[in-house]
Amino acid sequence: MQLVFSPTLCPDLLLPDVLDLTKAAGFARLELFRAHTESTPVHDDWSVPMVRDALADSGLALTSLNIRNLTGRKADSDEHNLAYNLRQLEWDIHLGRALGLSTINTKGGGRTDEALADLIEGVNTLLKKIPDISLNLGNQKDNRLQTLADYQAVMPELSTRAHVLMDTGHLLAADEPIMPFAEALADRIGHVHLRDQKGDKPVPFGTGDLPFAELITLLKDSHYDGLLVIELEEVDWAEPLPAAIAAREYVEGFLD
Repeated sequence: MQLVFSPTLCPDLLLPDVLDLTKAAGFARLELFRAHTESTPVHDDWSVPMVRDALADSGLALTSLNIRNLTGRKADSDEHNLAYNLRQLEWDIHLGRALGLSTINTKGGGRTDEALADLIEGVNTLLKKIPDISLNLGNQKDNRLQTLADYQAVMPELSTRAHVLMDTGHLLAADEPIMPFAEALADRIGHVHLRDQKGDKPVPFGTGDLPFAELITLLKDSHYDGLLVIELEEVDWAEPLPAAIAAREYVEGFLD
């Protein structure tokens, strides 16, 4: 398994500063977000070639891109328009492909029957239209994909190129037990976001409710050899650099 830095720790930093922080914290890999962070590859001051050059110059590997959610709705008006939403996601997917990625992360919409139908139709449509990519579908509190039961209803309806992005922070925030979720979906997990929490509050790794040892053992036993993204929200217990180093070293202790 490979450890990956997430810019959720430093959402206000531009890409050059995020690259510097990633290297200083001892990571060789990072992922980026289409939205939510200033290090987005669609920042007004950047182009795709500039992003590629910056990554190449840094020596870091871009592992993943989190794109807009598959909601079935227009963001500006909340009008139901699945075709419009899929055009947005298709644009984001091709951005990821231009950055050398073949796997993209997304999430669903609201907790409605309409959003469920849109998610299933939308994922299958995108995977059929763009055959050289796969999609990781992330869980989030109050999202269409929040619980184990949600995934059990959705995943059998999807192409085998659709995988589970297991986000431990959002599972803890939704009071969804980690180990039953991981055990039931082990054969479809394609991506892991690691965050430790006490309820809704992110905390230093090893001080919250995330069962690190049990989870890493299960992933090893399931032959998961993918990415472990170290997700720290903006922390209030340490400066970003020491917080990132401490989290990396903590998780590395379970991988030996």
